[in-house]
Amino acid sequence: MVSNRDNVPADIKRAVLVEAGHRCAIPTCRATTTEIAHIHSWAESRNNTFENLIALCPNCHTRFDQSKEIDRLSMEIYKKNLGK
Repeated sequence: MVSNRDNVPADIKRAVLVEAGHRCAIPTCRATTTEIAHIHSWAESRNNTFENLIALCPNCHTRFDQSKEIDRLSMEIYKKNLGK
């Protein structure tokens, strides 16, 4: 399957990882293996900006994107709290 999704620019990816200390952004997790996740999905937003991206471990990324155990409002709050 070929994807038309734009790659996240390296400087933005780095900034997202630095913002979270190269750890999962969810305070009760903080795992060190991370992925870059879209807060508002790529499919609906086409948005690769720093503000729409967050560092998550693979487990929390799945819990957010696929199983919906973590809602978007919570993810927005986690992102906001990283800037404090």
